[in-house]
Amino acid sequence: MTSSTDRSPFRSAFIALIGRPNSGKSTLLNNVIGDEVSIVSALPQTTRGSTRGIFTTNTMQLVFVDTPGIHHGRHLMNHAMLQDACRAVADDVDLICYLVDLSREYAEEETAAADLVRSIKGVPVLIVFNKTDMTKRVDDAVERFHRLFPDLATLPSVRLSAVHPDAKKLFLASVDPFIPEGPRYFDPDELTDSTMRRIAAEHIRKQVIAAAGNEVPHATFVEIESYRETPQRHEIIATIHVETRGQRGIIVGKGGSVISRIKKAARGSIMNLAGVPVSLTCHVKVSPRWRDNKDFLRRVGVDWGGVMPHQHSDEASGVPPGQKKNLSRC
Repeated sequence: MTSSTDRSPFRSAFIALIGRPNSGKSTLLNNVIGDEVSIVSALPQTTRGSTRGIFTTNTMQLVFVDTPGIHHGRHLMNHAMLQDACRAVADDVDLICYLVDLSREYAEEETAAADLVRSIKGVPVLIVFNKTDMTKRVDDAVERFHRLFPDLATLPSVRLSAVHPDAKKLFLASVDPFIPEGPRYFDPDELTDSTMRRIAAEHIRKQVIAAAGNEVPHATFVEIESYRETPQRHEIIATIHVETRGQRGIIVGKGGSVISRIKKAARGSIMNLAGVPVSLTCHVKVSPRWRDNKDFLRRVGVDWGGVMPHQHSDEASGVPPGQKKNLSRC
């Protein structure tokens, strides 16, 4: 019989997933967790704020932080997303997983992501070469990445396709050596630390993306005005903000056909998560230039860092110098 002293100690880790937009971070997270804790679409920049997914077994717990895609946009909202990714890797994580999309050319966004990886100090980095199923010459694509970023060539790496069922086992085996002894931070049955309010907003936005294609989604913001929760029913009132009347027309649709489709699909997915009937009311409001409106962003809880995009001094970083433990710059 095995005594309690012979049992392996419990292990836990916080793991940040970073990479350029549409590199597969959310897809990999959902594959590992076994549920859609971070919305996924073919549209780049789907993830706007860091989302935590929790994977727990009898012997370990991994808390994954899915970050917005690394890119330098021209709006304050884009800057807020970049700051959010920077904070995620600065917040004492145990491992950085840098996802590299092998199926696309390595352009300016990849350089920005690689620069962020270079700036990380004191935290191990695992490169996850993703989308092998969409890449004809995987070895050549990896070699091309190493030629462009030779200082990253010595980092440990794994190759996988995040959409493939085997990716979970392969990925977990790759991160296993980096998991230290530690406590269980969340209850074993928890999959995310996101509130239902935030989850509802994300599921509505996912349906906006599905309904509007590439025409509108980056100019939309879903604000939950009210979320009343009882054991028998959840009642939600949401406002979908757009920047122009034309965008509002696309979201509403002829005779309200598009917004009705958005509401129906979002209500169904939220109801599956809530486990009770859901009442969903959606308004569509024109909020001109909301992506650059400091007051709007502050009111809806978006931390844009207090500086305009492309300011990169320590004073303008939005992170107090005493808290910059793992980043030399961001």
